[in-house]
Amino acid sequence: MRLCRYSFLYDRFLLKELILQMILWSSFFTVLFILSVFLEKLDGFISNKAAPLSVLIYLGKQAPFWIWKASPLAFLGASLAVLDNANRAGELTALESLGMAPSRIYAPIFALSIFLTLLGEAGLESGAPRFYRESKIYLRTAIYKRVKRQGPIQNFSAKGGQGRYFAFGLLNPEKKDFKNFWMDEWDGQAHRREIFAKQGYYDDLRGLWVLEQAAERTFLDTSLGLENRALEKAATRVVPRLLLNIADTPQSLLPAAWKTDEMTMPEIKENLAILRQRGIAHRNLLTEYHCRLAWPVSFLIMAIAASTVLRAMPKKIFKGKLVLFGITIVVGLAYWFSVNLSKTLASHGLVEPVWAAWAPHAGFIVLAKISRLLRS
Repeated sequence: MRLCRYSFLYDRFLLKELILQMILWSSFFTVLFILSVFLEKLDGFISNKAAPLSVLIYLGKQAPFWIWKASPLAFLGASLAVLDNANRAGELTALESLGMAPSRIYAPIFALSIFLTLLGEAGLESGAPRFYRESKIYLRTAIYKRVKRQGPIQNFSAKGGQGRYFAFGLLNPEKKDFKNFWMDEWDGQAHRREIFAKQGYYDDLRGLWVLEQAAERTFLDTSLGLENRALEKAATRVVPRLLLNIADTPQSLLPAAWKTDEMTMPEIKENLAILRQRGIAHRNLLTEYHCRLAWPVSFLIMAIAASTVLRAMPKKIFKGKLVLFGITIVVGLAYWFSVNLSKTLASHGLVEPVWAAWAPHAGFIVLAKISRLLRS
């Protein structure tokens, strides 16, 4: 009973210290990341004569993104700090001498790592890129004064869903109007119809393509394939106005507006579905999707790394916070190197996206297990 009560008090104390240390370490790493962003953009700030307030707003918009990205590294540093303090105070030795298993001693750290992992999977990992994207928009529009409008686009072509192919002489994504419209529709190898229109627009309210001065050619014998297109029989009608009810929209035909690191998880899933439906290569986006799913687990990996470092490495090397900082940087860099390496290999088709996302985690767990076995 006394051991249970003491362990409960220890859990509360350790969690309190861990949260406090994580706030301090997270603030430190966030400031480092923000300073690196500031130095990277300093030339642009000076060239565009950016006001100090505008620069602060830009950095402030980026801060939530970097706070989240710095959290796993901060969690590693905080875990090492509180465990080292507990070890120096003799608390870990006392608990072990009372018969408490090491897994129970480190339970508060693993509990917090699981909680942070669940927070990441629940939405933090998905929402963080939104801040990064908004900061880039603010940088381009408020500081660089470059308001880049999307369109109009000349000679634009795209593959739609369900065997539809589109071409536009001119497409304005903002107003959703177009000129010289052409759509070709196939059902597998069977040619179904072609539609031409001089001009038109997309009606958002009704979800319809409104085509003006249109001609529709419907193929009567859809059993003929590509090799027999000269034998196709078609019925053609020319109308001043044609309403086209299909699932494709002008926005869905456009390439992704943001880079993969600026997309939220719902946006990545939506773009993946579109690319798969059109039969377009999507390995890079699929790799990003699986890596996003795996990223929050890094908190659990950092908890394993912290407990392994404290148990496997000689206690005499832990002399001050500077050593803990060095260990945190080395372990963190090794982890991020492995994550980015596997991601790059997957992007080039050398590794499957699922393996690229989870292999670094599995590798660190195996290394931690080997380190403990060698130490024992």
